[in-house]
Formats: sequence, C-alpha cells, structure tokens
Amino acid sequence: MEASYQFPSSWPRRLGHVAMAALLVMSLWLYQERTLLLDIAYQTFLMITEGKPQVMVNRFGVVLIQALPLAGIKLGLPLKVVLLLYSASFQLLFWAFYTLIVRVLRNDYLGWALVFLYTLIVYDAFYWAPSEQQQALGLLLVVFAFALRYPALDRPWMMVIMAVAMPALAYYHPLVFIPFFFLWAYGALTLPELRHWRYGAVVGWMVLVLILKSIFSGNWYDDNKYDTFFKNLIEFFPNYLQLPSNAKFLVHSLQYWYFFPLMLLVVSGYLTWRRRWWLLGLIWVFCLGHLALLHIGSPNASYRFYAEVNYMPLMIYVGVPFMLDIVKRHTHRYWIWLLMGLTVFRLAVIAQHRKPFTGRIEWLASHLQQWRSETGARNFYLPLSHAPTDTLLMTWGVPYETLLLSSLESPDSTATLVVLPEPGAHAEALQNGGFLVTEFKDWPVDSLRVDYFKVDTRPYSYMEK
Repeated sequence: MEASYQFPSSWPRRLGHVAMAALLVMSLWLYQERTLLLDIAYQTFLMITEGKPQVMVNRFGVVLIQALPLAGIKLGLPLKVVLLLYSASFQLLFWAFYTLIVRVLRNDYLGWALVFLYTLIVYDAFYWAPSEQQQALGLLLVVFAFALRYPALDRPWMMVIMAVAMPALAYYHPLVFIPFFFLWAYGALTLPELRHWRYGAVVGWMVLVLILKSIFSGNWYDDNKYDTFFKNLIEFFPNYLQLPSNAKFLVHSLQYWYFFPLMLLVVSGYLTWRRRWWLLGLIWVFCLGHLALLHIGSPNASYRFYAEVNYMPLMIYVGVPFMLDIVKRHTHRYWIWLLMGLTVFRLAVIAQHRKPFTGRIEWLASHLQQWRSETGARNFYLPLSHAPTDTLLMTWGVPYETLLLSSLESPDSTATLVVLPEPGAHAEALQNGGFLVTEFKDWPVDSLRVDYFKVDTRPYSYMEK
C-alpha cells in the first residue's frame, strides 16, 4: 500500500500556498531593501553591463533566479521593473518548489518543512537573498519528496531524474551535500521501503559527483574556504568550544532563530519518549557536526546576515522529523492552527526586521541628495574611516547600490559613491574622472549602458562625512 504524505484536510496545503504568496508580496514591497544590497546590486550591474547571467564560482543554479531580471534587461524594461523581477524571482522559485512538493509529489509534510525553512530560521536571509544555499536546500527537499513519492525507484526514468538531480545539487552549493546525507540517512532509518540498492546507489553517485567536482571544477573561493577550515582545525585544536562563533550562535539562537532550539527540544523529547535512539542520535550528530564545521571554518562569524544562511540546514535536521515523525503520525485537526500561528508570527517578525535595511537605503539616498546639493557633483569618494560601517554593512557594494538607487528615477539622475580605506590604485580614476570607481575594478564610463546609467565623467568629490 502506498504511504500517504498528505493531510486529511486540504487546508494546511492551502495555508502553505498563502505563506509562500505572502513572502512573494513582501519581496515586492521590500524590493529595494533586498536588491540594493551587496551581491544582488553587483550582479544586477554586471547583467546590465555584460548582458549575460552572472554565475559565480560554478554555482550554476543561479541562472533560474536571474532569468526574469535578465529578460527584463534584454527587453529594455525600466530599472525599477528589473529590480522588482529580481527580488520576486527568489520567492517565485521557492513557491515553485513548494508547489512541486505538495501538488506533483503529494507531500504536504515536506511542503511544510520547506515553509519552515524559509520562515522559522530566516531573519536576515530574507533581505540578503542571493546565497545559492537557500535555493539548493529547497531543491533538496523536492528531491527527497521525489524519493518518498517513488520509494522503489524501479523505473528507468526515476533513476534518470536522480542521476541528474545529484550534480544539480552539487553545483548549486558546495555545502548542500551535508543535509543531503542527513535526509538519505533519515529515510533509510525510518522507512523500510527505501532500504534497497537503488536508494544506496544514489548516495554513491552523489559521492562520485562530489569527487569529480572537486578534481575538475574547483574554484578559488571554495578552495580558500577549505584551506581556511583545515588551517583552523589545526590552529584551534583542541579548544573548539572556546571559539567566539559558538557564543554568538547561542545568543542569536535565543534572539532570532529560537524556533530551531525549540523544535530540537520537542523532537528530542518525542524521540526519547518513543525510544528511537538511532534517529535521535542522527539528528544530534548532524546538528552538532554542522555547527562544528561552520564555527571552525569561521571562528568569528563577523556578519550575522552572512552566517545565517549557513545555519539554514539546521531547520531541515529538525523540521523534517517534526513534520514526518510527529505531525504525520499524530494527525489532528488543530495542527493547522499551530502552523498558521507559526507562519503569521514569523512573517511579522521578518517584516518588522526591515528597519536596518530600510535605514541603510535612506542613508545612501539622503547623503547623495545632500552632497549633490552642496557640491553640484554626482560622483563621491568617502574614506572608510568616515563611513558608518554599522549601517552600510560591507562597503564594497556601495558603488553598485548607489548607482542603482540613484538611477531608479531616471538614467539622468545617476550618482555614485565609493567607500575606500584610501585611494590607492584608484587615485588616478578618482582625480581624473571618466570611470565608475569600485573596489574591484574601475569601469570606463563609455562601457556602461546609457539607457540605464549616465555616469558623470567629472572627477570624484572627496567627502569627509
């Protein structure tokens, strides 16, 4: 008999669609806070300037996200529309994942595990959206839902899908293999119908893909991360518990990501009551092991918004067992009220958290306007020592953010700000003009698309505050 992974009522499924729709609406409402921030601003600039997708360090899944804004650029749509499309693309993809899981693969419980993933442990990550890990985790839940929908994997087309899915996951984000192995081990421990050679062969294929990827498709960014991890592994031995990132995680878990420890306690208590020691051990090994890998690799965790996406797999380690081992096994009509309460609460928390991201946009806009009024110039250089780094976060993105922000009204209103410790190699471009100066590269003004940006060719004005 085929196992059912659907709620007795369709209301929880509909509520999940409402949650994903709400995230989409929020992405349109808060599009400036999301797109005028670091990577997305940079990638938008590159897509406009180069006219092609921006795949960074071999993470090819990003083309799904960039398809809509790139199409808008090709069609010459206004910059505001391009940014709206970019912001919405993330939530549209997540909603598509949810729809595949609950409608095509008929798994309401994993659908809600996906809703948990994008709400219960997300705080900064809604605003700093570009990490491919967010997208890879959603695809991973789709793949696991496929395994539960067709547990025998006894048709050639099923194995073909799995064969394609493994490299797709591996090339989406380098850390997705960790929650993949968790889900595959979880399936083998809890579902007898998955204990066959084809299910194991999928794991073997993933291991082979990871090895081949490491040998033939390495990149400087991931290699540097691996080198840093192994260096820290030796340097901090055996004092791993004293790493600053441990204390930061504990504090942030109580302040922002509280549903992770709460759900971990609930699941642990339930599995202890049911004496399911192997599953309990699996969850704790992956939770603690994941934290150890992250904290050794980044012992200071300087930027919470950057660290948060790396903690998102923790919600898979607890959210999937919560839905499949507790909610599924104890069907009750009141579950929908719990799901609704969790969703509404977290959506409100995420929306309320817009203030620091709105604040940085307002700072950039007001200072550009003030400086233009005072100097008549449109290009500005601010020394790093005078910049409010707590407001701006990472300053390397400021030239792209201000370029896009000022050009929203019209290409004729383009203005730029660059924040640098000192002029250094950019001194000539700053003094002579004719360039869009950024930390990475000085772009000749005549190489930019004038239908989106009309950058002033005059020298940069030095600002002290």
